[in-house]
Amino acid sequence: MMEGKVYVITDETTCALFRLMGAAVVKSNDPDETLRKLKELLGREDAAVVLVSYDVAYGKEDEIREIASKVPRPVISLIPGRKFKPPKLDPNEVLMKALGFG
Repeated sequence: MMEGKVYVITDETTCALFRLMGAAVVKSNDPDETLRKLKELLGREDAAVVLVSYDVAYGKEDEIREIASKVPRPVISLIPGRKFKPPKLDPNEVLMKALGFG
């Protein structure tokens, strides 16, 4: 079993909370910077999970999902932020995409 760190890309205000939980925090100020920092983390051997806050990814979610779908490691996931929440998912749409019809 491989071990690694949990990295969180988030805004400055939220950084302290994730540090208290033991995550390695990467501060970002805007969506373009978030993409750059995410790509940097892809090259790190110690990165097992990368959580990206919607607050610093707003408008780049599709690009982040595309990157996440192409790499086996680290696991990349978008998480709710204080300002921006993920869109509501339609379970039927998710199922159709999973089956290759969406």
